[in-house]
Amino acid sequence: MAQIRSEQSGNVATLIIDNPDRRNAMNRAMYEQVPAVVEEIAADPAIRCVILRGAGSEAFGAGSDISEFTSRRTGREAGRFDSSEHHAWRAISSIAVPVIASIHGPCMGGGVAIALHADIRIAADDARFALPPAKIGLAYPPPAVDRLVRLVGPSMAKLLLFSARTIDAGEALRIGLADEIVPKNDLDAHTSALAHRIGDLSPLSIRAAKLAVESVARHDLRDQTREAVARCYASSDFREGTRAFLEKRRPIFEGH
Repeated sequence: MAQIRSEQSGNVATLIIDNPDRRNAMNRAMYEQVPAVVEEIAADPAIRCVILRGAGSEAFGAGSDISEFTSRRTGREAGRFDSSEHHAWRAISSIAVPVIASIHGPCMGGGVAIALHADIRIAADDARFALPPAKIGLAYPPPAVDRLVRLVGPSMAKLLLFSARTIDAGEALRIGLADEIVPKNDLDAHTSALAHRIGDLSPLSIRAAKLAVESVARHDLRDQTREAVARCYASSDFREGTRAFLEKRRPIFEGH
C-alpha cells in the first residue's frame, strides 16, 4: 500500500516515501499523510535528526502521481491537491531538528519539491533530477520555486524550469541542488552516520543554527532566532560542552 511512514534508530527518525511500485510517486492521500507522520516524529523529544528517503533501491521520488491528474488536479479538485502538497512541504520544513534528504535514482518534479524542503541533500551517484511541469502544461508551485531559487539562483532555476531537462548528480552538486555525492552502495551508511553525528551534538546549538540560517536566507532575523541563540548561552549544555572540552572528554548533551 502506498503510504508515508517512519522508522526510528536511536535519536534519528527516518521519514519514508513508500510507493516503490510507482517509483515512490506521491498521490494525494500520501501528501495528506505527511503532516500527521511528521507530528508523530516531532512529538518525540528524543529525536535529534530526521532522514527523508524513498523506499526501496530504485528511486527517491518520481514526483506527484500523474495518473491522478485528470481526476484530482482539474476543476475544484485541483485546489485540494495543491493544498495537500503545500501542507506536506510545510510540515517537512517546520521540523525543528535537521532534515537530511537521502536521494537515490530519480528525483523528479514533486520529488524535487520534497527534497528542497529538507535542510541537506545527499545524492547517490545514480541520482537524477528534473523539473518537468512544462512538459505537461503545469506551473511549478511558488513555494517550491522559492526554495529552488534560494539554492541554485534565479538564472539556473529558470534554466531547469524552462528546459525541463534531466541533470545527473554531478551537475546537481555543481549548481547547489545537492550538497554531497556518494556511491549508491554507501548512501544509507553515509547518511545514517551524518544523522547520528548531528544527533550527538548539542540540540540547542543545532536548533539555533537552523533558525539562523533560514532567517538569513530570507533576510529576516526574527526574535525566535535571537531567543534560540540566547538560550544556548544560558543552557546546561553550554556548561557541559565547555567542561568536556577542558577535561578532554566527549560531552553529553541533554538539550537544556
